[in-house]
Amino acid sequence: MREDRPSSTAVLIAAATVFLSRDPRVSDLVPAGAAEACEGCLRTLSRLAPVRAVSHPALRWTARLAERATVPGLQLHFMLSKRWIEEAVRAALADGCPQVVVVGAGFDTLALRLSRDFPRPRFFEIDHPATQAWKRRALGEAGENLSFVAADLSRVGLEAALTGSGFDPAKRSAFVIEGLLMYLDDAEIGRIFGALRGLLAEGSRLAFTVMEPTPDGRFAFHNASFLVRRLLARWSEPFKSALARADAAAFLARFGFALRALAPSETLRETYLAPSGREDLVTAHGEMIVLAERRPEGDSR
Repeated sequence: MREDRPSSTAVLIAAATVFLSRDPRVSDLVPAGAAEACEGCLRTLSRLAPVRAVSHPALRWTARLAERATVPGLQLHFMLSKRWIEEAVRAALADGCPQVVVVGAGFDTLALRLSRDFPRPRFFEIDHPATQAWKRRALGEAGENLSFVAADLSRVGLEAALTGSGFDPAKRSAFVIEGLLMYLDDAEIGRIFGALRGLLAEGSRLAFTVMEPTPDGRFAFHNASFLVRRLLARWSEPFKSALARADAAAFLARFGFALRALAPSETLRETYLAPSGREDLVTAHGEMIVLAERRPEGDSR
């Protein structure tokens, strides 16, 4: 990504949130206030007028056509993932978790919205300075319990980024790392999880998304078209890693975490679409949510 522009992924997901909020088939899946905040972020980027325009009812078909040509059901998959992660974080807060950290937040509104619903816990957003600057410009001042931490994690470790922010590693916390790890290689992921081991107190929870490898071993959405690889290359944001669901527990154990739950695409469909009879809606598949808990040191289970 350019040093003075937000990431393409942040822009894409913000546009998807606005688009889905105006689709009567799925608008109920978009959290209250999320679309308005995302649209505010997009308004700060004058070059994105065409992106905002596709949310107009008369032009909605263009966005659907573009999605079918790349990753069918990608926007809906994004929203279902966000619903699942939000419920996991709300559960942690309901259990008395005093801190929430969203890593690589982009234009996501989770911390912003939850900081209003839960005034006592502290919330932290860590993101690249360029993306975060555009977001703060659009949203204005946040509440006193939400802190923005500008850091390029390709150059600065998580520990250094959080130093001086008010984050307390001695307290339980809920960390969210969504839409980031697939852009990192194994060594970079190892460094992040090594840092998390030192930052998360016993009983802390971690929700993150990863790609599942395709049957032929590629790192991609399983129903992606050949156009996706061209787009990712153009954006300079190719996928570099994946994690098979059968390997998740062993991977987590290396860093002192226990697996609590997995939410692949079929779980999201069963949870949010099947109960309302919307099984016929297409969703992307190949990305998985992992929910883990920090184990006590010395626990080898």
